[in-house]
Amino acid sequence: MYRTVRLTTNANGKVYMRRNKTAAPVTARAKPKVLSPAAPRHVPKERPGSRLSEARRQEIVCKAAALFIEKGYANVTIDEIIRLVGGSKATLYARFGGKEGLFETVIKQPCGEVTHSIDIVPHGDIEMQLTQIARNFLKSVLDPKILELHRLMVSIGRTFPSVGSFFYESGPNTAYTIVANWIEKQQAAGRVAEGNSRQLAVLFLDMLIGEHQLALLTSPRKSTPRAIDKTVRAAVSLFLNGAAQRSPQP
Repeated sequence: MYRTVRLTTNANGKVYMRRNKTAAPVTARAKPKVLSPAAPRHVPKERPGSRLSEARRQEIVCKAAALFIEKGYANVTIDEIIRLVGGSKATLYARFGGKEGLFETVIKQPCGEVTHSIDIVPHGDIEMQLTQIARNFLKSVLDPKILELHRLMVSIGRTFPSVGSFFYESGPNTAYTIVANWIEKQQAAGRVAEGNSRQLAVLFLDMLIGEHQLALLTSPRKSTPRAIDKTVRAAVSLFLNGAAQRSPQP
């Protein structure tokens, strides 16, 4: 704080000095110290595709699938999954997105196996190709784990429509699309009559599974290899030749 001196005269004419206080001078504020940004913390990431991580992922999916099938989707909690497979909730959410994401993985894997079995390049004439597609498809959909998954999806489809839609798109709808694409190629080559390829694919695949899948889902009856082969031959013949009685050629 600084003082200034000023000469002043009183009423008698006497001069005296008067000191006044003045405001302290405004000084420039010190600039705040800018801290350099901290270097990003290195977070180790799990190596995708490594044998260990893939083996662990498969272990979690298999154990969770068995739990979902045994108790039903709605009756399984995250805590139960963690107790069964080990690890932490953070890891489960990071890898699968929680319970729903894990269940979608459980669905997607076997559905992918079914569609992969028919998404092939068959060899031979059209009858041999269609027979190969049919046998691979039936072998996959009649597998016990696929049947259990199908039974589970039927039971929860109405309660969890988004999960049911995911199952349909990953499984049946993809299979129909693959066979429809094969039919379109045969139509373009003149080996199959013109028509709606999607509808033809649905009719053909449903002919194959109608008897066997329903029997296995609703009864202890088992389908024998001979019965499956008989169904395949009948479905292929009906698809390629039809069922109408043809008049004998003169």
